[in-house]
Amino acid sequence: MSRLATASTRRRFLFLIGGSAAAAIVAACGGSAPPASTPAPAGAQSAGAKPPADKPAEKPAPPATAAAPARAGGATTRIRATVWIGQAELDALGKMTNAYKEKSPGVDVEWINISGGGPYGRDKLQAMIAGGDAPDQMMLNTGQFEGLAGRGALLPLDDMVKADNADLGIHWPQAVDGSKFGGKLFALPRDMSNVILYYNKDLFDKAGLKYPTDDWGWNDLLEAAKKTTLDKGNSGKINQWGFGIFNFVWAWAGFVWGNGGEILSADRKKSSFQDPKTVEALKFYFGLLSEHKVSPPPGALPEQATPNDQFRLQSVAMGVFGPWYRPTLVNLPADRKFNWDVAYPPKAPGSGKRGSVVYTDHWSVGSGSKVARETWSFMRFLTGKEGQTMWTDLIGARSISPVKEVAQTEKWIKYGGSSGQIILDSLSFSQAPPVNFANANEAEPIWNDELGLVIAGQARVEQAVASIDAKLTPVLAANK
Repeated sequence: MSRLATASTRRRFLFLIGGSAAAAIVAACGGSAPPASTPAPAGAQSAGAKPPADKPAEKPAPPATAAAPARAGGATTRIRATVWIGQAELDALGKMTNAYKEKSPGVDVEWINISGGGPYGRDKLQAMIAGGDAPDQMMLNTGQFEGLAGRGALLPLDDMVKADNADLGIHWPQAVDGSKFGGKLFALPRDMSNVILYYNKDLFDKAGLKYPTDDWGWNDLLEAAKKTTLDKGNSGKINQWGFGIFNFVWAWAGFVWGNGGEILSADRKKSSFQDPKTVEALKFYFGLLSEHKVSPPPGALPEQATPNDQFRLQSVAMGVFGPWYRPTLVNLPADRKFNWDVAYPPKAPGSGKRGSVVYTDHWSVGSGSKVARETWSFMRFLTGKEGQTMWTDLIGARSISPVKEVAQTEKWIKYGGSSGQIILDSLSFSQAPPVNFANANEAEPIWNDELGLVIAGQARVEQAVASIDAKLTPVLAANK
């Protein structure tokens, strides 16, 4: 395929390599485990968070009764809330709303589970808002959230925080920061996800390799990937690889930052893709496929389109994923189970540093809601210690609870027998992804497409970043 390939042809390539928007509609940087067949945090999907959850309901769920402070005279009010989640999470929300009603009856909650509404329900939600049918409460994620806040579709919450003397200190500071836009609070954090290294202990054992350590660097990852890239059974072709490549910014951004490079300027008005340190990091990451051949090339595993599937089915020995991936591995059928764990992302050889992203999922109030106070009260329950403890009990240790005390429990940290403290410790070097600005939905597809050509063998990294910079210039110039 030439660089003059049509957009539709490019998208077919991106689907094969895990960059398809259509393949990643429901996220687990919504705290859900992605299904085995869908890719992961937010690539060509929305400018946003993370991978898909279990298959969303095909129809809006029936109203689940919940409550907030009742209106005068005992009148019942209704909160209409949109989500983009799988049935297991929807069931858990129903139980949580019923628990909330026991303490403060007086409000019904109608959960509208968006299915087929674009990445993370983005397109349908925007259509609802534009058509005057905006919900009172919205589940959002990084990128999607900033776009709506920038257009005045979300209600600032600072006055209600002050009026209730709400303690935001129970949350991770990254979660609070990720819920702000233009210095104002427009959401309460639903959960967070960063990215760490996962490895298959059984495949490491078979290769005689030691497990990743805190000092692991890029070269260590490469050498381990080479030794776990094999022709199993002498079939005449490689059928096990060392590392799975994602075409998502959340997968490669940590390599860039660890190497001292940048992606976009802090004000999101200038591209840094041609920064030599950025180029070096991208060449290493994508070179695992193009140069070193330790990652499955497009089409090599037609029924395993993304590293989510490849790692789960033991076709790759390593990959970078968020904490949302742990339940996928914990809940494997008995005949598919294997030993695995998480490790810190590898350090860049020049800087000796490592990096990671941190996405936030949110609950926000629509700016035109007539039941804003009741919605705020319900959101405080969902995002507080009681609600988050109940959520973890119901749904498992998926993404990082925004409540520090809940995430630091042994139940969350050691979920599935994994070294979950590494996930929490990695927050110290995790940064907000370069999609946390109002028109990120226009910017992210640009680098997805160009880097997709690198994976497809149609461009070198140097060509891709030059094209990205040129195409991003007008988009970023329009950012306010």
